[in-house]
Amino acid sequence: MDDNGNSEAQIGYGTGFFLGLTEATMIEIDEVTKVPFAEEAADDVEKTHFKSPNRTKEYGAGLIEPGEDTLELNYIPGSPTDKMIRDAHKSGKPYRYETYLPAPDDKWWRVSGFLIVKSRGRNIPIGERMTQTVSVRFTGAAAEGSVDEQREVAAPAGGA
Repeated sequence: MDDNGNSEAQIGYGTGFFLGLTEATMIEIDEVTKVPFAEEAADDVEKTHFKSPNRTKEYGAGLIEPGEDTLELNYIPGSPTDKMIRDAHKSGKPYRYETYLPAPDDKWWRVSGFLIVKSRGRNIPIGERMTQTVSVRFTGAAAEGSVDEQREVAAPAGGA
């Protein structure tokens, strides 16, 4: 809320999502309609012992599981985006990702890390847009912070 009690909620318009095996191969994924985010959850570690107070189990936080989510986009067969997603799925290797979200004061909030493309599904209905859903598993810790602008990458050569 601002100083006058007004909401500072924003829409996600302008959000960018980038993917690549290496820093040099990152491209912007086109036609994105839903960006994936890690739902980080800490494991429980039981710490109970013979003299736990009041005969009550004790727990602590364990390792953080970064989780899974889906990337959703308009499906453009043979596009650079389609090729990147196919390659990432076939390789089984962790790919770099970066997401840029609109943030206050004309800044961007960058979330970056690594993910594995687990599956990809395509929906081709008659009379509607073609879509693609890409299931991803995040691996390792993500980094977050404010930046002045989104990543810029050269446009891939050729449309397919």
